[in-house]
Amino acid sequence: MSKTTSSVLKYVLFLAIGGGLMYWAYKDVDWAAVRHSLSNAHWGYAILALALNYSATVYRGFRWNTLLQPMGYKADRWACAHAVAFGYLMNDLIPRSGEVARCTLLNRAEGVPVDKLFGTVILERIVDVVMLLICLVVALLVKNEEVLHLFSFVDGQKAQLILLLLLAGVVGLIGVVRYIKYFRRFKPVAMVEGFLVGMGNGLRSVFLMRDKWPFIGWTVAIWGTWVVMSQAMMWTLSETSHLQLDDSLFLMVAASFGMLIPTQGGLGSYHYMAMLAFVALGFANSDDPMKSDIGLMFAMISWSGKTILELTMGAIGFFIVTRYKTKVHNKASV
Repeated sequence: MSKTTSSVLKYVLFLAIGGGLMYWAYKDVDWAAVRHSLSNAHWGYAILALALNYSATVYRGFRWNTLLQPMGYKADRWACAHAVAFGYLMNDLIPRSGEVARCTLLNRAEGVPVDKLFGTVILERIVDVVMLLICLVVALLVKNEEVLHLFSFVDGQKAQLILLLLLAGVVGLIGVVRYIKYFRRFKPVAMVEGFLVGMGNGLRSVFLMRDKWPFIGWTVAIWGTWVVMSQAMMWTLSETSHLQLDDSLFLMVAASFGMLIPTQGGLGSYHYMAMLAFVALGFANSDDPMKSDIGLMFAMISWSGKTILELTMGAIGFFIVTRYKTKVHNKASV
């Protein structure tokens, strides 16, 4: 099978998964109730949420730029922000292509080697996974019952058992890290060791950076903005306007796990996880305790707005960065 055929099949497969999740989630929705709720929505808050969403994108670009400076590369930080926006656009079209796209675009504009850019992207991924786990721990502390309820949906198992398995996994990981040196002659073990060492080196490099506080500050700003963005979106619907910041944190964590599934821009997977989160928050339908029309309305507004924003700003970002590259080239030729 050729590489092109394999890529097409993967694209179709993930699109089918996303479409299937969308169909299953929305097939029994009361659309008359949805239209009534949307007619009473406070759209100003939705616009605020979109502004916050793009602010987080800009912050990601600025954070990315802080990783380039210690390597001796000086890039325009707005070019970094526009490249990140273009990466989101590509993720909405082709799953998991955004990181390659933004690195390629910034390489064309600023001349930073692609391999160096990939290294910084991997570091960002590691840090963001750690931040997601921190948010999960905080959500577990402030929304314990809701988190347990959410875990209880997984394969019909009890939440306590799942959390116990997670705890056992953490303990096992510690044991692997401690004793892995005795088994590194086995190739699978050596691969695991390489992955763990890479993660450890990546995290350590953050704290060894000369200017680590800007990177840490931008990271906190990104995740804090995402939480506030979720809160602003809560205020959009009258039915959810009474929910508090801890509810928004819980929803953001749940939806983030949905975005880990490589569908186009979280198609279907985001909606499904947002719906389950709203079920856990007490918004289950009276006729189907596994569904939440309120959650699906929220997901529809949030995901549609996010996708339109990413496609628009990504296209604008691509135009600006390529235009910037052309200007720089023309000046150099004079």
